[in-house]
Amino acid sequence: MNRIFHDYLDKFVIVYLDDILIFSKTVEEHVAHLDKVLSLLRQHKFKINGEKCEFGRTRVLYLGHEISAEGLKPDDAKVANIRDWPRPKSVTEMRSFLGMTGYYRNFVENYSIVAVPLTDLTRLDTPWEWTERCEAAFRHMKHALTHYEVLKLPDPDKPFTVTTDASQYDIGAILAQHEGKTLRPVEYMSKKMPSQKLAKSTYEKELYAACKALTHWRLYLLGRFFILRTDHQTLRWMRTQSVLSDALKRWIEVIEQYDFEPQYIKGEQEWDAAYLCQRG
Repeated sequence: MNRIFHDYLDKFVIVYLDDILIFSKTVEEHVAHLDKVLSLLRQHKFKINGEKCEFGRTRVLYLGHEISAEGLKPDDAKVANIRDWPRPKSVTEMRSFLGMTGYYRNFVENYSIVAVPLTDLTRLDTPWEWTERCEAAFRHMKHALTHYEVLKLPDPDKPFTVTTDASQYDIGAILAQHEGKTLRPVEYMSKKMPSQKLAKSTYEKELYAACKALTHWRLYLLGRFFILRTDHQTLRWMRTQSVLSDALKRWIEVIEQYDFEPQYIKGEQEWDAAYLCQRG
């Protein structure tokens, strides 16, 4: 199916297995896009089940998300399930909860660090003990996914803004785009800092965060100009080092593949700016 629609994928068609989603900006465009899709299906001898088709919708449920002109949000039924989820009492139940919330991690700022007390409970070398930290993380996760921000649908005709940050234990980033004068989040990303990097310098952590964020959003960023909001001193620092470790060389090689304008956000203001980005 992807081969048939190869020339139109992500332009006005998305295909997942045998589900086809057609999206357009205007009614006229939609009629033309629909005609093209149906013609290609007919040409390749595919049949569609009319009873399972929906046409001319301004809001659609797709792969557990509701998509509309407003943006992307989790399916209300899934949100209700998370809201009413009872406190896990075993590793199996915890994995089920994390599987559900993890599917919507793009909506939660710093998901990885928030989930640490819960993910630790699923480790084989950790005895099951529900602590205050576990309860706080459980409540935080449920609150975040029932009070989420509607994410902006990415617009390939507009530049992206990437904001990154690194702390002692995690890295986080926001991919955003302007809608008018407002900078709206498209997606959140976070990762736990690998243990071998915990003792590294701030410069190296910031560089690692930028590398991971750009790699994570490679599909959106590679080959197009964007703004990278991070510790600008880090980007300057990497060009002044005469001796670099192999890891740093790899990260720099990755970063230098991209075309961006660095913007320096001072110290503690960095995530203030990211928060403003989140709240618009």
